[in-house]
Amino acid sequence: MRINKRMFSSLRWRIVVAYLIVIGIGFTVIDLSIMHILEKDYINDKSVAFQKYSIQASQTIANSYYDKDPNIFYEIQAMGEEFTRIEGESTRILILNRDGIVDYDSYRSTSLLRRDLSEDYPEIKTVLKGEFVEAKDLYIYSGDPPTRKRVMYSYAPIMHYSEGVLGVVLISSSLDSIEVLLNDISRMLVIYSLGVILAIILISIAISGLITHPIKDLTASITKMSKGHLNQRVNIRGGGEFRQLGEAFNIMSEKLEDLDNARNEFVSNASHELKTPLSAMKVLTESLLHMGIDDPDIYREFLTDINFEIDRLNSIITDLLALVQLDKQSGSTQLSKDPVNLADLVERTLKGLQLLAEQKDITLEISHEDDVVVEGDSAKLQQVISNLVDNAIKYTPEGGRVSIDISSGPDHAIIKISDTGIGIPSEDLSRIFDRFFRVDKARSRSTGGTGLGLSIANRIVLMHGGYIRVNSVEGKGSTFYVELPYERTS
Repeated sequence: MRINKRMFSSLRWRIVVAYLIVIGIGFTVIDLSIMHILEKDYINDKSVAFQKYSIQASQTIANSYYDKDPNIFYEIQAMGEEFTRIEGESTRILILNRDGIVDYDSYRSTSLLRRDLSEDYPEIKTVLKGEFVEAKDLYIYSGDPPTRKRVMYSYAPIMHYSEGVLGVVLISSSLDSIEVLLNDISRMLVIYSLGVILAIILISIAISGLITHPIKDLTASITKMSKGHLNQRVNIRGGGEFRQLGEAFNIMSEKLEDLDNARNEFVSNASHELKTPLSAMKVLTESLLHMGIDDPDIYREFLTDINFEIDRLNSIITDLLALVQLDKQSGSTQLSKDPVNLADLVERTLKGLQLLAEQKDITLEISHEDDVVVEGDSAKLQQVISNLVDNAIKYTPEGGRVSIDISSGPDHAIIKISDTGIGIPSEDLSRIFDRFFRVDKARSRSTGGTGLGLSIANRIVLMHGGYIRVNSVEGKGSTFYVELPYERTS
C-alpha cells in the first residue's frame, strides 16, 4: 500500500495527527486512572468485608474450638457457605492451631489437613502473636495447565479469654468476579474511547479543513502571482490572525499590482520621452539630407535644433540614471551623513540659478533663521533645492517672484519655496511626483523639462527621512515645503 507523503505533510493532516496523539494519550491516561481507581476501590471493599468475616468467624468458634466441640466443623462449613452466598464467590475457611497447622477445612478437603502453612503465609506468625493484619490479594497458579487466579486472604486470631491465642482463622476467596468486572469495564472504556476518538478525528478533519481553507486559498493566489497574475485577492471571512494575514496579502498584492503598473507606465513614458527627441533629430537630419540647399544659415538653424534635441535626450538619460542610482541607494547606508547648514546650501544653489532668473526678470528672495542644520548628503540636498527653484523659475511668468524661506520646527527643518507662477490644477496635485508626469506637456517640453525633476527631489528627501508637500492655486502660484529631520535615521 502506497502512502501519500504529500497528503500527510500538509498542515491539515498534521493538525489531525496532533489531535489524535494528544487525545489518544489523554484517553489512555484517563482509562488507566479509572481502572486503577475502580480496582483499588473494589479490592479495598473486599478487604474490609473479609477482614470482618475473619473476625466474625474467630469469635464464633473460639469457645467451640477451645472445648474441642465435635460440631465445630459444621459451624465452619455453615459460615463458609454463608460468606459464599453473600459475596457470590467460593469462600474457604481454614482453622489453624497455635503451630500454624491446619485443623479444619470448610471444603472437607484433606489436602491441607495437618499441613503447616506458617512458612507459606508469613502473616500467620504475626497473627499468632495476637496481632491483626490487613487482608491482601494475591495471584496464585492452579490447575493443569496452570492458570493464574486472583485470591483474597484474610486472617484473624482465635482468642480465648483465659488461654489467649488458640489459633488462626484463614479465609480465602476467589476474586474472579472482580477480575471479570474490571475486564468488562476496561473493554467498554476502550470501545467508548475509540468511538470518541473516531468522532473527534472526524470533527478535527472538518475543523482543520475550515482552518486550512484560507491558507489553501492564499497559497493558490500566491502561486498565481508567481506566474505573473498580480491582480489576486483573497476573501477571508471571520476574524483573528487569518483575517489579518488575508488583509496583509491583499494590501501587498495591490501594491505589487500598482508597482507593476507604475513600472509599465514608466517604461512606456521613458520610451516615449526618448523617442520624441530622437524622432525630432531624425526629421531634422532627413530634411537636411533632402533639402538640397547650400545655405549656411539654414544648416546652422537645423543643427542648432538638433543640438537642442541632443541636450534634451542627454538630460533625460542623466535623470534616468540618477533615479536608478537613487533606487539602489534607497534604504542602504551609502548616503552621506554630514552636518548641512541649509542657509549656506540655499545661497550657494541660488548663485547658480541667478542668471536664469535675471533672463526672465524674476526676483529671487531668501529669508532664513541662523544655524538651521540637518544631517545628510549636501550634494543631493542641493539637487533638491536646485530642481524646485529651477521649476519655480521656469513656470513663473516674466517679472514674477520666487521666494525661499528656511525655518526650524520642533522636529524638522523646513524649506519653503514659493512662486507667483502658473500654479498646478487641484486634480494634478497628487501626481506631480510621479515619473514623467507633466501638468502641461506641451509647455513643459518647451521649457526643456524631463518630467523627472520632482520625482528625483522627492526620492532624495525620502532617503533623508523627510517628505515634500505642496499647496497650489492654478493661476496664482505654488508653494513647496521640504521638511527634513535634524538627525537622519538609517
